[in-house]
Amino acid sequence: MPLHVSPATETDAPRIAAIHMAAFGTNPMLLAQFPTAPIRSNLQLSIAAKTLADIRDAKIAVLVVRDDGYDSVDNGDDGVISFAKWSLPVREGERYVEAPWVWPEGTDLELLDRWSGVVEGAKGRVVGEWGCYRLTFIGTDPLHERRGAASLLVQWGLQHCVQDIIPAYLESTVDAGPLYERHGFTAAEKISMVVKGRDGEDVVYEEVCFIFRPSARSSMMSSQTQSTI
Repeated sequence: MPLHVSPATETDAPRIAAIHMAAFGTNPMLLAQFPTAPIRSNLQLSIAAKTLADIRDAKIAVLVVRDDGYDSVDNGDDGVISFAKWSLPVREGERYVEAPWVWPEGTDLELLDRWSGVVEGAKGRVVGEWGCYRLTFIGTDPLHERRGAASLLVQWGLQHCVQDIIPAYLESTVDAGPLYERHGFTAAEKISMVVKGRDGEDVVYEEVCFIFRPSARSSMMSSQTQSTI
């Protein structure tokens, strides 16, 4: 059945949190920051609570991909197979503070804060003070991968970028990089940190910062296309 993108509803928050953990539960940085199974179980509750706050935030677009043909009655997930969180541009002079995360007890806050500093430092170098559309989270249920759901969620943001002539920015795992390159993103910087692996040995965790810069010409073509619809 065809997939379609729609704004997330408040009742989607638990499903989004479940997809997040299914998609990233083996990520080395997540495992290092939330080092035990009970902590990660509580992390899913934290993600659901933050998702609910984000859905209510006018400066954040929380999107889901639904498959109307997917039998979801027994699962209670309303056909949601993928999600994304796009932080919208904050205009010059606009006052905005995003709702904070509430992390579960036992979180390695020192590591989390250090990695957050690395991430935000990279964004500052790549984007500067300019407003941007920022893809902060995207994930697909592993049972529904390679169906094009992630591409639909990326395209939503890029359509807005082209329309507004505002760049898009994201940090990606190395493995997911080709997805963004296919959609016109350019790798701008690599970031990394040494963390403890599952066996207790040091491992180097890496991500890639990507930037999409729309042109005035692409914006004009987008406007012309919309005017003919």
